Amino acid sequence: MSETIRKYIKGDRIIWMVIIALAVFSSLVVYSATGNLAYKHHDGNAIYYLFRHAKFLLVGIAIIVGVHHLNYKWFARFAVVFLYLAIALLAITLLSGVSLNQASRWLTVPVVGISFQPSEIAKLALMMYIAKVLAQYQSNDRNADEAFKPIIIHVGIVCALIFREDFSTAGLIGATSLIVMFIGRVSLKYILGTVGAVVLFVVVILWLSEYVPFLHRASTWKARIERFVGSDDGAKEVSSADYQSERSKMAIATGGFMGKGPGNSHQRYFLPHPYSDFVYAIITEEFGFIGAFFVMLAYLILLFRSGVIVRASTRTFPAFLVVGLSTLLCVQAFINMGVAVGVFPVTGQPLPLVSMGGTSTLFTCLALGAILSVSRNNMEEKMEAEQESVEQTS
Repeated sequence: MSETIRKYIKGDRIIWMVIIALAVFSSLVVYSATGNLAYKHHDGNAIYYLFRHAKFLLVGIAIIVGVHHLNYKWFARFAVVFLYLAIALLAITLLSGVSLNQASRWLTVPVVGISFQPSEIAKLALMMYIAKVLAQYQSNDRNADEAFKPIIIHVGIVCALIFREDFSTAGLIGATSLIVMFIGRVSLKYILGTVGAVVLFVVVILWLSEYVPFLHRASTWKARIERFVGSDDGAKEVSSADYQSERSKMAIATGGFMGKGPGNSHQRYFLPHPYSDFVYAIITEEFGFIGAFFVMLAYLILLFRSGVIVRASTRTFPAFLVVGLSTLLCVQAFINMGVAVGVFPVTGQPLPLVSMGGTSTLFTCLALGAILSVSRNNMEEKMEAEQESVEQTS
């Protein structure tokens, strides 16, 4: 059994342990959090959602296993193709996407009938593209600032196609891209200039929200921000978001140190999305400070181990790829947790590998598979170098 595991499961063992721990923990939480949903749609049979979530987790782990056996060079070769495919899908979604929660964020595959979020594809594709471009400008005879223009153009296109319906995802992608560019030695003046331009753009968008029909969700963003900063002007528009936030805080406040125990959440009957957007609140209520800290620590370990992989990398592309993907996952995780505890306004970002959701789970696993692919290749390169050293000395 151990030999089989060593044969098929390679790469950073600690990251593998984090993946398995979060997957098992998420199954417990989703089973509990979907109780109310099960009563509405499946006669109280929460096992249905548990099996559905477990199915996506198993498929996701299979994706990790398959992807981490690929050479990371394939990600560089197809980064541009992958990105333009994602852009095309985003454009189609913007024009004819399936409406969900008053936003067209989903695309349905004809005949098969499977729906997915192209924004999830765009996240991964953009990180691969950024890693590829930054890697090309890291030599001593090239200026890393030259990478800014091609990167920011594509970041702008992706975010422009997403922000109208999903402002939080566009913000997540933009912020992560700037972080990766900063690590890639792009001058701070370009990054700060971009931040300033984006802030100005958002202010104008919110100001024009009542006059431009195309920006039909801008009033919702404005209302959420006003409520978050303490203004009462948008109370009517954000009553739903405010309700979610208050219920989330109640769940966290009543969790205590040890929690109420698995399946004993009270707020799961009141929170609209306790199994996705506010799953961290349910975790805190049922497992207390210990459970909440465990989840937060898991993402910190993932980020730390990704840093170890980056330091072990002998080439720039895999290093930037790991930086981009790990930063994307961890920033998203901390946004989700921050929303639950009231640090951020309601955004709708799921908790990677924990929240129930097919598209999010599968593409999170694809990102983790790419990170482990770099780790596996690093280990193999190190072993080959050590073997060559032994042969030379013998």
